[in-house]
Amino acid sequence: MKIIKQELQFEELTDLRHQSYIKYRMKVIFMVRLLGLMCEIKSMNEITREFDTNEAIENIAKICGLELEEIPHCDTINDVFKRVEVKEIEEIRKYMIVKMIRNKMLDRYKIRGQYYHIIIDGTGLATSRKKYNENCLVKNKTDKKGKEYKEYSTYVLEAKLVIGDMVFSIGSEFVENEAEKVGKQDCETKAFKRLAKKIKKEYPRLKIIISGDALYANKPVMDICKENGWKYIIRFKEGAIPTLYKEFERIVKRDNESKIKNYSYVRKIGYQEEKTNIIKYKEDKKGIEYVYITDLSITDKNIEETIYLGRKRWKIENEGFNIQKNRTFDIGHLYIKNSVAIKVHYLMIQIAHIIRQLLEKGIKEIKEIKLKLKEISQQMKTELISKITNLTAQRKVQLRFD
Repeated sequence: MKIIKQELQFEELTDLRHQSYIKYRMKVIFMVRLLGLMCEIKSMNEITREFDTNEAIENIAKICGLELEEIPHCDTINDVFKRVEVKEIEEIRKYMIVKMIRNKMLDRYKIRGQYYHIIIDGTGLATSRKKYNENCLVKNKTDKKGKEYKEYSTYVLEAKLVIGDMVFSIGSEFVENEAEKVGKQDCETKAFKRLAKKIKKEYPRLKIIISGDALYANKPVMDICKENGWKYIIRFKEGAIPTLYKEFERIVKRDNESKIKNYSYVRKIGYQEEKTNIIKYKEDKKGIEYVYITDLSITDKNIEETIYLGRKRWKIENEGFNIQKNRTFDIGHLYIKNSVAIKVHYLMIQIAHIIRQLLEKGIKEIKEIKLKLKEISQQMKTELISKITNLTAQRKVQLRFD
């Protein structure tokens, strides 16, 4: 398998280290971490051990275009991660997404020919009974024996761009306490406001449909979407906006606008001086109901497609967080206690996950031999640590999505 050289802008990151002590350039530090993730090496110490071969050192040197006698130790990488501008790592991720959009690689995945689908969801990362930095969230909990304790954690709100059966991280906002604001706990709702502002600033002209679970079925979220020129389709439950849900149930019993079996909708229901649509689908076999609130136009011709769009929210949990937690990148592992470095590790995982999906889904040769993610990682590691790769002989890789 060919090692793919990614032209990421690691060399341009601001280097806050004392110049007289620098042994490794920034792109070496970050490329070693990225390659470790691509090879599914889950701990920093393991990266140091696995890449300590003459072949790995020479290959990494070629990838970086530098002379190397050895690779940076995991402690060196973590020391750099503590002093990196997180915003600059986000810019690298943005560069990748914008490049694909401008090259029209993602056009065929637009919803209704014009909207990109972005799903919002949060997940917990590290948890501990000991406070590991000043930005931890804290919860009071009780163990099985009835003993109370405090749980400290890191939580992130993620925006994922849905591209077929892939999900690309497009924005991340950490839910965290600020050390100087004692007693003021951050929350997912506050984080969404910050994340929405960030996405609008980074992608001002992108036409977007926002999806989320029932937590986001509220007027402030609807207002943010309206102000930003976005559409929304959000899971709707009775407890979210009880009066609106009851109004929908009352109207739909006597005047369901859908003529398609198992589907129902009511358009332009009044809610706090706004008009919105509520749609529902009920499965025959399990009797499960899926209800969504949306400002997308609804007709019998598009109701099935729109319900399917709403149900795609599971993708961020399955293809996104589940793979990153349990199958590949171990995002729940506390690589380091420092709050800045935690964010850098997380963002590097998002970058690696984008590249991994592009490898698996976008390269003809890989699709034809039907390699699984773990097999892709294993072959990359074997090539990297045991064979000298002639990068000058590698052809340009073209990404194609079926």
